[in-house]
Amino acid sequence: MGNMDSQLSSKLERLMITVWLLLCLVMTGGAQAEAKESGGDPLPVLRFGTTARIWGMGNAGVAAAKGVEGLYYNPAALATVRQPELSVSHSSLWVDTDLSFMAAALPITDQGGIGAGLLLVSSPNIPGTGEGDVLEDHFDYLQAVAYIGGAMAVDDVWGAGITIKGLFGELEEDRCRGYSLEGGLRYQVNQSLTVSLLARDLVGELTWTTGLKEAIPTQILGGAAMSFYDGKLLVSGQSDLTFKDWGFGAEYSIGEHIQLRGGYVKDSITAGAGLAVGNTRLDYSWVGHEMGGTHRVSFGVDF
Repeated sequence: MGNMDSQLSSKLERLMITVWLLLCLVMTGGAQAEAKESGGDPLPVLRFGTTARIWGMGNAGVAAAKGVEGLYYNPAALATVRQPELSVSHSSLWVDTDLSFMAAALPITDQGGIGAGLLLVSSPNIPGTGEGDVLEDHFDYLQAVAYIGGAMAVDDVWGAGITIKGLFGELEEDRCRGYSLEGGLRYQVNQSLTVSLLARDLVGELTWTTGLKEAIPTQILGGAAMSFYDGKLLVSGQSDLTFKDWGFGAEYSIGEHIQLRGGYVKDSITAGAGLAVGNTRLDYSWVGHEMGGTHRVSFGVDF
């Protein structure tokens, strides 16, 4: 009898923790979203996305992210890390502008993991002009985000995680520094369906050397991922509270080594493919837009 009471008490405690986390994310995030989402993004790199796998699926990663991918898309996914993971991604966003993402994750228990990463957007030697559009000098443009995150499985179906971000930027002679905090939840409804919530940049601020201080706009995203045909097909979708930032996509596995992907996001079609051999993965994605398209390549390995 005592053992049953202990198990019941443990379940109730986990349920209370989960409800508390959910209320904190929704209520606090919703309040800040209403105040901030009307503004622009002081550091656009925070919304660029990272891995080729997720971008191939319409960048809908809130529920579809796995392991180290959760460092950017939903920290709750770090609870699924079972062995050390390393991920490196690169893309050319437009002429002379590159985006790179490097991240690693480690399991800390059989129900949790931690991760760290760095996201960089750089444009070196941009021509600068003065009066009369006369070329005067060149300057560098840089945006960088350092990530540290962790997650734990609250029970067999719930997972929760947080990420702390350090923000850095440079434009001509002006520089900025800042911070941001976000949290995520994942709920495994059954073996096929996962639903997730991400409170992105729940708290954050950016300070420029000019003295200007900017609040980081909060974004609340909900997502779902569902598998079909014994896990061969994964369909994922997500949206923010205003239904203005949304995307969806799918991933189909051919055997154990090849994945084909497609999706739609922000008036753009996305496509991609992946190759998995042993503990290594190579992914590619293409995102169409007015200037032609953006190509992304990601490499991952489990140790």
